[in-house]
Amino acid sequence: MRLVVVTVNYCCADAILERLEESARQIAACDGEWWIVDNHSPDNSAERISRALARYDNVHLMRAEENGGFGFGNNQVIHRVVLGQINADYLYFLNPDASPLPGSIEQMTAYLDEHPEVGIVGSGLLDDKGNHTDSMFRFPSFWSEVESSLVLGPVSRLLSRHRQSLGALDRPGPVDWVAGTSFMVRAEVFRAVGGFDEEFFLYWEEVELCHRVKKAGFAVHALPSAKVAHVGGVSTGMHRPERRIPSYWHRSRNLYFRKTRSGGPLLLLNLVTSACILARRAKDLVRGRPAEHPHFLRDHLKHAFQPRRR
Repeated sequence: MRLVVVTVNYCCADAILERLEESARQIAACDGEWWIVDNHSPDNSAERISRALARYDNVHLMRAEENGGFGFGNNQVIHRVVLGQINADYLYFLNPDASPLPGSIEQMTAYLDEHPEVGIVGSGLLDDKGNHTDSMFRFPSFWSEVESSLVLGPVSRLLSRHRQSLGALDRPGPVDWVAGTSFMVRAEVFRAVGGFDEEFFLYWEEVELCHRVKKAGFAVHALPSAKVAHVGGVSTGMHRPERRIPSYWHRSRNLYFRKTRSGGPLLLLNLVTSACILARRAKDLVRGRPAEHPHFLRDHLKHAFQPRRR
């Protein structure tokens, strides 16, 4: 078994350097190597990381010539693996703000060793207080979008089997998709289905990848006993409650449903979810509650009905 770990950096040198020594040690214990792909960071991230890597034999820096997004950055390594330029049996994708707990990487590689039918395995995630955070999911659908847009008790209970999050699973097993923060993939999967779809700049790309992988006949499993601490949103700022959800999230959502057709006709889906978001906003106003994301409805409407970008 040959393990290659891939981390995409965009102005996250502090997060990477903070975790460098411990993560490099764990990767070395698995006889693996770590490729950090700098997505053309406009700050001095690449230089700082390059200097720090001088004392590590198993950690390498790859500099991309543009910031093509999360999938693009990962594909810089995936394509080299597929072409045989980098030797790997498994690829482990790890966010710069994520720290595997001791033994977690070994658990994931062992799981793939023991389950040849599994193409992707995802870890459990913990927040900065050690609490479980969502990392194992059902595929998005028309009804999951209705439930998450409306967030109304009786409707949520009625549609509970369509809700995306599977919560905190207590045993390993099949799921539809796993969070892109920390997951491991067989190299043969990429030889079969290709790498990440680079039309997705950021967000939803791991959902589409899992959809494609399952369609090709590979299983996707969650391994909750393999735990990874995750700060979240370091490169995007999405961890801040006041942060406006970026336009590329909305574009990626529409792109996912357009490509997979899993929500039915996109226009109908967006009409219904817009009505649900509006009803939720009205409910919050009546109850005197502030909107969690005050710009979300406006941004959703803007992206839901604009012509597709070419």
